[in-house]
Amino acid sequence: MLSLIAAVLLMLVGLFHSLIGGRRLIAPIVARDDLPAILGSRAMSRVTLKAGWHLLTLMWFALAAILVLDQLAVAEFRQLTLAVFGGTFVFCGLAALLLSRGKHLSWMFFFPIGGILLWQAVLA
Repeated sequence: MLSLIAAVLLMLVGLFHSLIGGRRLIAPIVARDDLPAILGSRAMSRVTLKAGWHLLTLMWFALAAILVLDQLAVAEFRQLTLAVFGGTFVFCGLAALLLSRGKHLSWMFFFPIGGILLWQAVLA
């Protein structure tokens, strides 16, 4: 039961983080005229800040899913844990690749991590 409570709290903090933090913290930062240019432009700085902020929430949601699986004592816990995190990393890789048009090199790390975890899930 405690893992389910923790999962619900993690989902709530993730929602507040993305919605309120995105609006009250990230939006004012990316609106600044003096935002440093990374990856060649201020637009890429904005994309990187926003994506990083919201991908952290996605990771918290993945962790909440793992807590639910743990609480339910799912027999395939290891396999599903690997699949959840593998899929999450593949999604993060896609987001980084597409949103930055390949300029933010995190996708080069996220895809192999996701692939390794998904492959382990298949073998588990």
